[in-house]
Amino acid sequence: MRTGALVRVSAHVLLSMPQKLTERPSAFPVLDDAGARQAQIRAIAAGLVDGPRMGRRFHRPAGVPLQPSVRRRRHGEGLRQVAVERQRGLLLRRLLGVGLLVAQVGALAVLLTAPAFRVHTIDVSGERLLSRDAVLAAARVPTSSLFTVDGDAIRARIAQLPWVRSVSVTTSLPSTIQIAVTEWQPDLVVRHSSTTTLVAADGATLRTDHSTTAPPNDVAVLLDQRTGAQQPLIAGAVDLLASAASRWATVFGCKLDAFVLSSSNVLSAWCSSGWQAVFGALDSNDALAAIPGQLAALAALTGRVDLAHPAFGYVDLENASSPAIGGHPGEPAWVAAAVAGGALSTTAPVSGAASASASPLPSPATPATAPPTPTPFIFHLVPSSPPGQR
Repeated sequence: MRTGALVRVSAHVLLSMPQKLTERPSAFPVLDDAGARQAQIRAIAAGLVDGPRMGRRFHRPAGVPLQPSVRRRRHGEGLRQVAVERQRGLLLRRLLGVGLLVAQVGALAVLLTAPAFRVHTIDVSGERLLSRDAVLAAARVPTSSLFTVDGDAIRARIAQLPWVRSVSVTTSLPSTIQIAVTEWQPDLVVRHSSTTTLVAADGATLRTDHSTTAPPNDVAVLLDQRTGAQQPLIAGAVDLLASAASRWATVFGCKLDAFVLSSSNVLSAWCSSGWQAVFGALDSNDALAAIPGQLAALAALTGRVDLAHPAFGYVDLENASSPAIGGHPGEPAWVAAAVAGGALSTTAPVSGAASASASPLPSPATPATAPPTPTPFIFHLVPSSPPGQR
């Protein structure tokens, strides 16, 4: 039962209740006149709320004109006009977007096909050991538009070349590619016949055509007089010779011009002050392992002989415990010429203990004489003496 009907029935029951019943004790309090009127008013209001609702009826009296409302009608002509305008605006924006896209595609096509933006110039810098042609051959730069050049791919191809430490590839409008190469430095320069080969510590080699070019500064030079095709060195020889050359001037007080590997595989070292250190045959790993001890024995002689202004032509270190000196000072002319880049003859004379004299051989116009017999000075050194002991 609804709330309004319940209130109406309760008010009716209270109003019609006999007096004597109201005098009886009851759980409901007795309403006075004001309370009864309020209950009646509430009942009437509840009836209005709960009663059926009638539809609105509009009646226009005769002779009264209708006035238009200022409120916008959702189903009016104006709304349809707004919808049409919105559709037109949306269509216009779409057409504008399509036009811009077509313009961008056309501009991109012009950039990709215009001759002015095709690759015309390739600048290579930093190449000293490698030739420019070798760098360009490895780069394989396409002749397409500058905007389609893959710099990372070009960089990866050049990095595969030996002696390339790092490389950078940049582009410059309208048609230039710039390649900057940083090369590794060689540890040893090997002169053999008329060729020059750069050798790294790990055994990597690079043959260069610049046979008349002086070797890089502070790089040891090895003059290889062995006949036939150039042969590889014993593993570890490059690192050992490069290390000895880097400390030669500090330890011995004179400049090292070149190591010499004779046709009989004898290793020696020529100094600019005019004397030669002979280490012996470099034909095994044991011979290579003996070189540090021979250098220590040579360092022990610095307190007894003047290596910067020698009065001898060679120091024989084949027996490190008993080094011998002899001969006359003077560096052969073919050594300086070969170091400067000239062709190295495999028949060049071998100076030192093997020839019994460090002096250059007499010229053909001079009557032949017997080579002098050297009188070497013998020094007995303890093999276990630490390097640098005097």
